[in-house]
Amino acid sequence: MGKDYYKTLGVEKNATPEEIKKAYRKLALKWHPDRNLKNKQEAEEKFKDIGEAYSVLSDPKKRQIYDQVGEEGLHGQGSGGFSSNTSGGGTSRTHFTYMNAEDIFRQFFGDENPFASFGMGNMGSGGSRVRFSKGFQQMNDDGMSGFTFTNMSGGGGGRGGMRDDMDTDMGNMQPQQVEPLQTPLYCSLEELYNGVTKKMKITRKRLHADGHSTYDDVKILEINVKAGWKAGTRVTFPKEGDERPGMMPGDIIFVVTEKPHSRFKRSGNDLIYKHRIPLKQALTGFTMEFETLDHRKLRIPISKLSSSDYVHKLPQEGMPISKKDASSKGNLLIEFIITFPQRLNEQQKKLVNELF
Repeated sequence: MGKDYYKTLGVEKNATPEEIKKAYRKLALKWHPDRNLKNKQEAEEKFKDIGEAYSVLSDPKKRQIYDQVGEEGLHGQGSGGFSSNTSGGGTSRTHFTYMNAEDIFRQFFGDENPFASFGMGNMGSGGSRVRFSKGFQQMNDDGMSGFTFTNMSGGGGGRGGMRDDMDTDMGNMQPQQVEPLQTPLYCSLEELYNGVTKKMKITRKRLHADGHSTYDDVKILEINVKAGWKAGTRVTFPKEGDERPGMMPGDIIFVVTEKPHSRFKRSGNDLIYKHRIPLKQALTGFTMEFETLDHRKLRIPISKLSSSDYVHKLPQEGMPISKKDASSKGNLLIEFIITFPQRLNEQQKKLVNELF
């Protein structure tokens, strides 16, 4: 049969036109010489083969001939469907060339260069007519809806970039991103209980207009800390970090870090409050008073403790649960620490013996 066009595109013989288009799009972008400058010769050959396979399999008539009699049956059509007139007026086979592959590539993707975002020259290999796309360009030809090229510098500069929601076939073209800047976001327990807005001053490296040299840029980022957030919660500002030539700007990531509290300890959505009491109160009961993290005064009547490890639970007095409505909270757990007398005189010992 000669060349196996199905194998070249990596599709089955019963592949649908949509599957053939998808396969061509993925391979043509992967092997275009503009993306393979270090192995350009190999890329040109593969790119040509991919274009030739697509030119046959995307044409129902040529595909039918190929399926029936193989590559040789296409000679009258020209290899890959390309033909030229001889001086005698007849038609002879014309070899499929790299320029033919570039023509198919341009027809498939339109007149805009998919590689413009990466600064890959203003001419395609072999002198093909390829021009840069500035700003953004929506491409809808041949099922390309959803391919969007846009500025990703976060509001400045005008440098091109690629959207995060680009078709997965373009995922292997995503430029490398600068490593993120990660820093702790220190919050008191009161701030995590009530919620707070924090303004964080950051310094990052940004590119000058020449696209190569950098300078220190200072920016204020505002973070709305939601009531109930836990330590380890990550707040990401996409593309607000350092810039480097030829790369996507890095992210800035703030990681919530809880400051120790003098009275309360957090356990998930619960708050733990340890309260020291003398043996007398443990045996007879008492009313305790304390202030909550939102500055309310609570009076809690406590009957005698039933055991030395007794924990008094107050529902809905713990930390807010950020993933639920504002009124949902965990528990407040009061742990009692009983203080025993250091010594007893003889009369006190006698009384204890009589009681117990």
